[in-house]
Amino acid sequence: MDAETVRAIADLARKRAKVREHYAEGDGMMRLGAMRALRQFAADLEVSADAVTPRVRRKR
Repeated sequence: MDAETVRAIADLARKRAKVREHYAEGDGMMRLGAMRALRQFAADLEVSADAVTPRVRRKR
């Protein structure tokens, strides 16, 4: 898998965690730690992608 695909998956995991954060009050997601796990998964994917191909930073 290329680095950009891994970064896209990390972005999806972050978005999913954000959606769940909004609805966490009644469904037990916060108690089970799913949001935290998704955020950690996204961070791990970013580190893996950076190890393969460093992100190109745009100059301002």
